Parts: sequence; structure tokens; C-alpha cells
Amino acid sequence: MPRVALFLDFENLYNALKKQHANYRNPYGESPRMDFEQLVEYVNENYGKLAPRDFIVVANFTHYNPQLGGLNRLATVIDAQSFHTRAARREKFGRGKGRKFVIEQYADMRLAFEIGKHVATNPADIYIIGSGDKAFVAVGRALENEGYQVVFLVAGADSESVAYEIKAEFDLLDFTITQKAKPQKPHIPKTKQKKQKPESDGQDVAALVGQLRRELTTAIPLALAEALIGPQEQAQKALRAAQSKGKVDVWENNSGITCISLRSERLFGKVQIMESRPEVVWAAKVLKAVRSIAEKGAPYDRPSWRRALKEHLGISNRESKELLQQLLELGILKDGALDKPSITIETAKALMEKRR
Repeated sequence: MPRVALFLDFENLYNALKKQHANYRNPYGESPRMDFEQLVEYVNENYGKLAPRDFIVVANFTHYNPQLGGLNRLATVIDAQSFHTRAARREKFGRGKGRKFVIEQYADMRLAFEIGKHVATNPADIYIIGSGDKAFVAVGRALENEGYQVVFLVAGADSESVAYEIKAEFDLLDFTITQKAKPQKPHIPKTKQKKQKPESDGQDVAALVGQLRRELTTAIPLALAEALIGPQEQAQKALRAAQSKGKVDVWENNSGITCISLRSERLFGKVQIMESRPEVVWAAKVLKAVRSIAEKGAPYDRPSWRRALKEHLGISNRESKELLQQLLELGILKDGALDKPSITIETAKALMEKRR
């Protein structure tokens, strides 16, 4: 099992989570619920072993309770007293009213120091940096250059508190995804006799293919139809029914792409072989891969999805990262429900537009 090291800027994460609940009545937001036992459990299940000695938390704990969410039991807590000394305060601010001025970016500097010390003395396989601060971009790049996998733990993948460079260059772990809802009493539904579904006459598949032909005006890859119909077993059953009822034809064009067309499109009893536009072929391949990944037990975080897309499609790290971002932007994948892709004709067409 890979070994994980997590370095958390507690104040950065806490305040970013707090701001998510801010409104005009409560401009500073509400204190967030933070269960660090669930965070450690999630990391152990999805990344690798996270031991308390490798979970380093830095903050000025005169402002926060280090026992919050079991933090002091699960991590190595560093109380970073970031106040200027009395002599420094007097020199910089004069004789004020006893205020304890704080050294700017002190927690960031201490956390970066702890990361460097860890790499030099007891390196892990994966480094998770718990901050959305741009100051840690250089640290993340340096770790990647040394061959370590880097993930940023943030308050929200789309949060304004996360620096653009972090979103663009690194895998993200959304803290809220690690927090499971409290268990509720199970709802026991009344047993009802399941109605037998009528055997498909292939008309639903024919209607789908007809709509695709009208809207795309090109040869329709079979993979696109399969992705739109549903899971593999369901799609294959529906397609077999449509073929046996004489509704559709399945054939291969000169580029080696397996396509599907309506039986009514035949000319003089022969299938008309056509080419398909590149962006349609590409979207079909991507959506079929998304459907396959989800069906095989989709991963529940962005880094795992990126790796799965890279493996299924044979693309680079950069390409898989860009593709995952497109799938999220189009709503085909959604954080919190990554195992339930939304594949429709509209989202398929939007994906094609990205490729043009």
C-alpha cells in the first residue's frame, strides 16, 4: 500500500469552509463540521496508508481547538505561535495598546518547512497539501519534479478560495466529499410485485438513431448509441432486439469505425457506407469509456477518474486532466456523484463542440 503524507494549513481550510456558508445575514459564515476521522478513513481507502506521524497540521491553536474532529488523536499538531516578539512589535508598530501583531504567512512558511524536512528524512509516496493558497504551487511543482504524486486538499473543487494555478495543474481532493452524512434510520419500503417489462420491439433504439442522424448529419458510431442507451448489458440487449426486428443496421466504414443506421436508410436494399466526423468519433469513444468506468465501479474522486480516463483512452496525464475538467464543466460528471454520469444527446453534442 502506498504511504501518504498530509500537510494541512488548518486555518486556510477552516476559513474556506466557513465562507461557503456566508450570506448577507451571516457575512462570516458558520463554523464548519470537520470530522478528521472520516478524512483519514477516506485517504486510507482511496490513496494509501496515512499514519499520525505523516499527518502534519500547522496553525496558531490559540485561536482554534486542536481536539476538533479528533484532530489531535489522528495527526501531529504543530502550534505555530506566529506573534511577533515584544521587541519586534515595539520596533515595527511602536508602543501600541498591547496588541499581538501576527507575522504574515507564518503558517505557510512553517508548513513548507515541514514538507521539506519530511521529504529529506522520511519521504512518502503521495503528498497531500491541505491548502488552496497560491503560495504552495511552487512546493507542489518541486515535489512533482522529484517524482512524487501531489494532491491538494481543498474546501471545494470550484471554490474561489482555491488558486487558479492549483486547479489547473494539480489533482484536487474536495474535503466535503470525505465527510459522510450521519446515518439515518433505514426506510423499509412496502414490498410490491414487480411488473414484467414488455419485450423491446427495437423502436426506442430506432428513435434514438433517427434523432442522432437528423441532428448530427453524419454516420453514427455504434459506441455513441451504446453510451446513450445505458449500461453495457442493457445497451447490447436493446441493440440485438432492434436488429432482430429489422429496425437498424450495424456496419463498419472505411475508417474501421463500427456504425449504426436505420434500416429505412438503405438504398436499393444496400447499406450506405458513410464516414463519421472526427469530433463525433472522439465523443463516442470518450462517452463509452465514461460509461464503462462507471459500470465497473467508478472511483469517487477526481484523481482516480483522471487515472481511469488515461488508462481507458490511452492519453497523457495532461490530456486526461483537461478531459476530466471538460466532463465536469458539461455536467457529464458531477462532484459528489462521480459514479453516476449524465450522458444525454445534449451533453454529447456539447462534448463534440469542445473537440472542434
